[in-house]
Amino acid sequence: MMIGLNQILPPERTLVVDAGRFSGFPIMYLAVPDPAGFVLATDFQALGLGLGNAIGAAVARPDRITVLFTGDGGMMMSLNESDTAVRYTLPLLIVIIKDAAYGAEVYFLQQLGLSTKQAEFNDPDFAAIAQGMGAQGLTVRSLGDLDTIRPWIAHPTGPLVVDCKVNPELQAQWVREAFGKNPVH
Repeated sequence: MMIGLNQILPPERTLVVDAGRFSGFPIMYLAVPDPAGFVLATDFQALGLGLGNAIGAAVARPDRITVLFTGDGGMMMSLNESDTAVRYTLPLLIVIIKDAAYGAEVYFLQQLGLSTKQAEFNDPDFAAIAQGMGAQGLTVRSLGDLDTIRPWIAHPTGPLVVDCKVNPELQAQWVREAFGKNPVH
């Protein structure tokens, strides 16, 4: 998905990455035109800071499309900020990597042999929520669905929220390498 987005997004863009289990994927597979085109919104390893940072980036660089990658947990923590992007008609692409859980916490709990129930949650329809808030919303469930983003890229009017359901079983190599078998030392 990241490789496909890298190919269809314009080269002049600002990439904002929220904290989460997914965060290495956009960092590894999406290019930016210059250092100012990259914002890593992971202060204190807190998720949910990405949307506020993306709004700031979109206001600071209206000549570029700003692309936010956030998880479903981070989006639920900052959903109210969508109203600002809608009110100011910001050219902001919000890509939600949705695994219906706080993915990193699920991984850590599994490594400890504990229940993951408290780190899992419902599977909200972020495309519908975005539309209800006045943004545009799309759902991506396959690589072919990425083409539905192209009309917005050609004429980015206001924010577009893309709800991307991913396989929650997929574990990035860097997570396994960073934490090994037992993340608690």
